[in-house]
Amino acid sequence: MVQPLSGQAIYVVLLRELKRYWRAKARIISSVAQSFFFLALFGLGLGGFVGRFGGVNYLSYLAPGIIGMGLLFGSVFSGVSVIFDRQFGFMKEMLVAPVSRTSIILGKILGGAITASIQGVLLMGIAGVMGAFTPTTMLVAGVVAAIGVMLLITAGFVGLGVAIGSTLNDFHAFQLLSTFVMWPLFMLSGAFFPIDVVPFPLQVAMLLDPMFYGVELLRWCLLGTGTSLLGPFGWLISLGVVASFNGLMVALGTYLFSRAQV
Repeated sequence: MVQPLSGQAIYVVLLRELKRYWRAKARIISSVAQSFFFLALFGLGLGGFVGRFGGVNYLSYLAPGIIGMGLLFGSVFSGVSVIFDRQFGFMKEMLVAPVSRTSIILGKILGGAITASIQGVLLMGIAGVMGAFTPTTMLVAGVVAAIGVMLLITAGFVGLGVAIGSTLNDFHAFQLLSTFVMWPLFMLSGAFFPIDVVPFPLQVAMLLDPMFYGVELLRWCLLGTGTSLLGPFGWLISLGVVASFNGLMVALGTYLFSRAQV
């Protein structure tokens, strides 16, 4: 018999993820500090040498990409926490509850998306203090839209993390996998350089990277501009790709979790 979704179960798992995040002060500080380091070193250090991209200074260009980095790593690591839950036995305690696995994993995905988005909001604030964004009335609406985009991006990558965590039993194996998956996703996202100026093979690789479209959406929200390669409606194309990736990864993560052996 297929068990129906339980709103209470989703809420309880979501609340647990939020509490775990709040109690992990070192995790919050280290993730924000790492991204601040990238912003300061590259945005301020190389900004004067690199010049302007797409009509904005390099710090402004870089900021959405660094925010995207925080979202990517925070969400995938949040999803892969299923490995820890399995190793320490907490997963068995959850699964003996009379609720569907889908309810459990949806709560985990929502919780992971919110915690990773909190990191993104913190980074957005830091970038703003550093002068990456011009204070305007439109920026207020852009910030609100950016938060919605963050939730959309992170839910998809938490789903990816859950899918990985559901197929692995060893966290060390995940650390190796992250080197070959997450760093290429970040480096090809257009965080450091625009897609317009790279060779054609690299352009193709970037267009196949879902994180590229997430960073583009953040640039549209926070800077009001994006790459000319996608045209004037690039934000709509990016939104469609991110939403499709989100649905696919959430479905894949839910399916693999439901079949995982605990």
